[in-house]
Amino acid sequence: MLTRALALLVLFGAAPACAAEAELVVPVRTIYPGDVISAASLSMRAFDLRDGQGAAFVRLPDTLEGKVARRTLLANQPIPVQGIEEPRLALVGRQVRVEFREGGLVITTFGSVLQAGSLGDTISVRVLDGGRTIFGVVQRDGSVRVGEGQS
Repeated sequence: MLTRALALLVLFGAAPACAAEAELVVPVRTIYPGDVISAASLSMRAFDLRDGQGAAFVRLPDTLEGKVARRTLLANQPIPVQGIEEPRLALVGRQVRVEFREGGLVITTFGSVLQAGSLGDTISVRVLDGGRTIFGVVQRDGSVRVGEGQS
């Protein structure tokens, strides 16, 4: 039965998948959505992976430092790349500083976040003075920058 299956695979041009051992990052305890990932909560473990399967999982623990779990990451199981995200610096309903810069001109006001975002994301903010909705880019300090081609 097994030889017939292999013969069919060869006949139709498919080769059996080869397994290779790879070191992958795993949590030492379960990490829940929204939890910040620290180096102390990670370790390495060997897994048998099929060709192409390794790209779906995180291989270097340094890349996870300070990231946030997007979904539950089970202890001693590989961490999928899609299971992590950058921390949200701008949260819906929070007040943020909004800056417009052009040349030497700097205008600062405050707004209410309408759409959550991480560093570099374009989000919408309602300006507290007047209620106009604008779009800006989230900065490292959590403020929002408008201008330079943005409205």
